[in-house]
Amino acid sequence: MDKREAVRVPVQIPAVCRSDGEVIDGFVEDLSRTGLFLRASKPIAAGSSAEIQLQVPGGPPLQLNAEVVRVEAACGESDDRPGMGLRIVADAENCRPLANFIMRQHATLR
Repeated sequence: MDKREAVRVPVQIPAVCRSDGEVIDGFVEDLSRTGLFLRASKPIAAGSSAEIQLQVPGGPPLQLNAEVVRVEAACGESDDRPGMGLRIVADAENCRPLANFIMRQHATLR
């Protein structure tokens, strides 16, 4: 049973993650108003702060402040790719566009 507090939708959105001067390109695979999962070739350590830039379809670029809460390292298997789970730190300026995008995505899945 999924105990998440927010609806999570599958997406494929290019993203840029910045943390401690490091810039990492990746793809967001799922997204909610409280978190996201970013597939990236070089995940950063759990507990790190990061800034995520997303270009959501039909909207302005979003800058989200986040914290890495989980890291998945590749184990050499073909479908096992590295990535990281991030908790979005509340940002009033970007909450509405993010929520609107998630609601549109969720509606198309039904």
